[in-house]
Amino acid sequence: MKKRNGKQLKASATRKLREAKPPQEQMQIQKQEDFSSVCEKVVLHTEETNETSVNYYFCKAVIAREAKEFKTERQAVLNLIAFSGTSVTPLIQSALDQDEQYAFSEQICAVFSLAKSDASTSPYMAIIRAFILSGTKQQYATYFNCLMGISASFNKELPIFDISKLKNAQLLAFYEETHRILLDNSRQLYALEKLTKFISRQVGEDTCQSLLFFEAYFSLERNPKHSIEFARLFLSAPNLSAGRTNYLSSLAYNTAHAAIKMADTEQAGYWIDYVDDDDKAATLRRSIAKLEEKIGARTDHPLNPEHIAPTSLEKISTRMLMILCAFVDGCGDDWGFRTLERAGKYIFPSDTMTEALFQSLAIGGFIKMSPSSFNALDDSALDHFNEILWAAKFHLNIIGIADSRVMALPVLLEELDRRNDKKEVAWQIRGLITTGYFYNAFEYYLGNVNEHWAREFVLNEATTERITLSTLSGKDLAYIAKSAIRFTAGQHSIGSTNSNKHTCNTLIGSINRYFDWVNEGRYPYNAFERSKRQPVLSAERLLEQIAGFTPEDIYNLPPLPQEIEEESEEA
Repeated sequence: MKKRNGKQLKASATRKLREAKPPQEQMQIQKQEDFSSVCEKVVLHTEETNETSVNYYFCKAVIAREAKEFKTERQAVLNLIAFSGTSVTPLIQSALDQDEQYAFSEQICAVFSLAKSDASTSPYMAIIRAFILSGTKQQYATYFNCLMGISASFNKELPIFDISKLKNAQLLAFYEETHRILLDNSRQLYALEKLTKFISRQVGEDTCQSLLFFEAYFSLERNPKHSIEFARLFLSAPNLSAGRTNYLSSLAYNTAHAAIKMADTEQAGYWIDYVDDDDKAATLRRSIAKLEEKIGARTDHPLNPEHIAPTSLEKISTRMLMILCAFVDGCGDDWGFRTLERAGKYIFPSDTMTEALFQSLAIGGFIKMSPSSFNALDDSALDHFNEILWAAKFHLNIIGIADSRVMALPVLLEELDRRNDKKEVAWQIRGLITTGYFYNAFEYYLGNVNEHWAREFVLNEATTERITLSTLSGKDLAYIAKSAIRFTAGQHSIGSTNSNKHTCNTLIGSINRYFDWVNEGRYPYNAFERSKRQPVLSAERLLEQIAGFTPEDIYNLPPLPQEIEEESEEA
């Protein structure tokens, strides 16, 4: 074996050491190119040649993001919509893959990472979503404002965004991919509503399920009928989400609610079948059952004008005709009747009697509400019959008679004058008015008593019948009502009654005792005659015209024909 000299050994060691250097040191010779510089070259070349491409808009957006020029970024990003459905370019693909030949800034890496992981069907839609979502929540809506052309300094700089160059399919694809950003990530419902209406106007008859769902959603409160129309269109519209979203169940639930609000039980029942949540479907069915019950109550309500046919004048009894004339004279208007709240004070003596007689006209079908007025009543108001009578506007419901005081009253009075029993009925109405003066005084004096027992008091049936059958004069009945209340209030104030019920029973007893004393004439009493300043009621004017009864006679004298005749003979 030959021995190596020292020089040979040294040269061999040096060669081995050189061969053993790690590969990283060799790779450092190949430098990474900054991706922003690449983008600047693309932008410069494009603007010099005036040949725009998807690479131009993409690179313009990257440079703008680096420079924080957000207006330019938005316009560049939105121009990518025009390329949805096309294959991605090698440059953009290398950016999404973050190719090692390029150096990327941290913020651009964040955008590309979002785009790479996005589930959008189009890579360009994924890039658009990534640029939007990588900004702050406050910036989300600015992209959509730019799309609608309402952002500040819109199109003042390149690249220009022209929405008219976009196809309807591309706009719908953009809406499909981005609309939930405003819902899920920032809850900006107002911005979503503006976007929905804008896209709808742009695409016209072209549409998709997501767009129709939100058109229906935003119409629920303002126009439920319109909302239901959108829901119907939804069923035949395409779902562009590739199965990622399905609004059908939510749409069905909302639409069923809208139908219930419109009292359309058939429509509501139709949509329940599309609700996939059993609990929600059960809730809707209960709501429909309650609604049907309410509809039944409304349909069967005695004031429902749909079931009140007009009456012929000849079929109205003389008594009801006379009462009707009093109301037409007292609260008739150019069209229908003024409400009793406004004009019902001076027709008959008391509110109780006015309400009862007006109700008899309504139940008899001689007057009725308009369908719109009745339908406008809340369901809760239907049970408050007296409130409806006082607050609602009614109309004449007689065949051939105009719904106007000026035109109707002469015709009604002419018919009344032809009736053979008008004199007899006039005495009946006089008796009603006389009784009304009891209730007039009773309502007035009891209303002045600020005690619980006064608010709780109700006349019993026996006392009510005695008042109705009484032949005393109006002044006597008014005296009885006033004196009985004053006595009872005094007894309560000095503690002679020990409960509200006891006080109410005391008033009942007091009314009946005063009736006995006045009927028997055992005690002198001071019942004042009618004052000259007392207003004349429309019912009293009518009786004076028909039978010659003066208001003073009606109030001061008993409503008995024979007594009046005897007084006339003595005179």
